Amino acid sequence: MTFGRWGEVGVLALARISMGAQLQVVGALGTLLIGGLVADWAALGTLIGAYSLAGVFVALPAGWLLARFGDRVVLLAGVGLMGLGGVLLALAPDFAVALTGRLVSGVGGALLTIAGAKMVLDRFAGPAVALAMGMMLMAWPFGIGLALLVLPLLGTAWRTGLWLSAGFCGLAFLLVSLTVRGAGPQAASHRRMWLLRQEWRPLIALGVVWAGYNAAFAVAVGFAPAFLVAQGMTRAEAGALASLIGFSILPLQPWGGAIAERLGRPMLVCVLCLLGMVGALVLTAAGAPAWLTLPAFGLLAAAPSSLIMAFAGRALSAESRAFGMGVHYTLFYLGLALLPPFAGFVRDLTGVAAAPLLTAAGFLAVCVTALGIYADAMRRRAAS
Repeated sequence: MTFGRWGEVGVLALARISMGAQLQVVGALGTLLIGGLVADWAALGTLIGAYSLAGVFVALPAGWLLARFGDRVVLLAGVGLMGLGGVLLALAPDFAVALTGRLVSGVGGALLTIAGAKMVLDRFAGPAVALAMGMMLMAWPFGIGLALLVLPLLGTAWRTGLWLSAGFCGLAFLLVSLTVRGAGPQAASHRRMWLLRQEWRPLIALGVVWAGYNAAFAVAVGFAPAFLVAQGMTRAEAGALASLIGFSILPLQPWGGAIAERLGRPMLVCVLCLLGMVGALVLTAAGAPAWLTLPAFGLLAAAPSSLIMAFAGRALSAESRAFGMGVHYTLFYLGLALLPPFAGFVRDLTGVAAAPLLTAAGFLAVCVTALGIYADAMRRRAAS
């Protein structure tokens, strides 16, 4: 069975939905796992974080694997490991086996993420890159939301929820194996396992942008509820209001970057959106109506996600794209591992509930500076 390139994007998106749901399954079932699979909240947090932590160690080797073995092999390995890790978690009799399952799944998720991004960049050019990338990227938060909606319907049957997640990954593996084609042998023979000298500076700058942007989003989602509770809301009200950040990004994520590309001003749109996100966080911290500022933050976050990835495609030659995606996502996973805890540290240090939101605004300000470095590097490269 063969699909066109848009059909393949759809299958990749489905695989990323299963990844988002798998990432969230432990958190969504958290209270049911306490006293059963895990002993306490610290252990639960370890299971949640292990999924993303695996990416720090896998991203760069993943780029090498893509260059050495090709797209389809790495993609199938990634989705297959997600399914295997999901089965280990569902069968786990204790915390050690559960942690192993999460780490295996996290390795698979990192391989899927990097291979999927590289394959989209290979298949599309011009404004279509932003649209295709946006479609794939929005699948991840959609999967997280899907887990939060579906898993509570299972009641206390938490192992059923774990098996459901593993089965979803198995379905994704089947569809990927049947529909997604890989690059041909000729393309594989021309891959480089390094970057050219002129590719390093713009790619590192974009890696900083991608890490800071995603870390700021994670901090906003993670710390906004506590800030709103400190402002007098109930936990239920604060959680519902903070969830608007995630839901607001979905409608524009596949289209925002494509529209910016059609207008011919992708860099300007990206910078303005990042500055708008800074303003939304600062206004929230200053006490502006959160029902207005938090959805605005989510809407403004839509366009930069696909644009940043499209910029990465322009920074890399086709031959170095596989290894380059590994470098790009190494910085991404490092940012997710280090920056949100730093925001929490600032909260502990200052005792101010708004401190994490302002710290996230600082991350975004650094992103704007790094975008300037990227643009300068690309101008110099074009002029040489």
